Amino acid sequence: MKTVVYQSYRTEDVPDWIARCLAGVRQWTESKGYDYRFVGDEFFDLLPDDYRRRAAARLPVLSDLARLIMARDLLDEGYQRTIWIDADVLIFDPDHFDISIDSDFSFCREIWIQPDGKGGIKAHRNVHNAVSVFKAGNSFLEFYIDACKRIIGQFEDGKGLVNQIVGPKLLSSLHNTMGYPVIDNIGMLSPLVLKDIEQGQGAALDLLVGKTPGPMQAANLCSSMSESVVDGIELSHSMMGQVVEKLLANRGGKLSKKQ
Repeated sequence: MKTVVYQSYRTEDVPDWIARCLAGVRQWTESKGYDYRFVGDEFFDLLPDDYRRRAAARLPVLSDLARLIMARDLLDEGYQRTIWIDADVLIFDPDHFDISIDSDFSFCREIWIQPDGKGGIKAHRNVHNAVSVFKAGNSFLEFYIDACKRIIGQFEDGKGLVNQIVGPKLLSSLHNTMGYPVIDNIGMLSPLVLKDIEQGQGAALDLLVGKTPGPMQAANLCSSMSESVVDGIELSHSMMGQVVEKLLANRGGKLSKKQ
């Protein structure tokens, strides 16, 4: 199956840990014999002007549609399958990582670990689009593009928007009603989990592993939260670099069910 993997990120002031994530995806792509495309900020030129205005400067909202339009363009070029991978996805076990789901389209299962407000932690199940797969002839892509435009068309200049509105929020809602297949081997690491990985152990990491159906070989590291404090965790670039180092050193450790 003629497959292309594509990514986008700015080309200046790229954090070292993001650069390592991108390099890992390129290497994995080459090992699979897939084509690879990378675009910088011109990625957002794909968007309709009205969508850009209404989404304002919310990069996740802009990217959610741009990746779909680019998928359509790549399929029109003749590719049989497109695989979008967020720039902050780290493939830490490339020898075992694969995207073998047979569905005409797919996204990833998200198990998000956060405080429960009572001194403990809890897990939320959602769907995220850090990795998005579309095959030629699928019936979902055009629907999704239209849905993004219609939803964002209800807003003015970003007022009232949340970053996840046409990404995880929409996809999770659709999954709850449609039950489409999801990819289980790509995790979503919340701040609590990232901190546990940095420290080598912790309850949030154990809960994520316990709630995940099978081993993970890659994970989204949530760069949209970097350089901020979330759930009491300071997500500095230095911390993220340490997390990347540890995940690569032990090929995911507990995440891949390897001690």
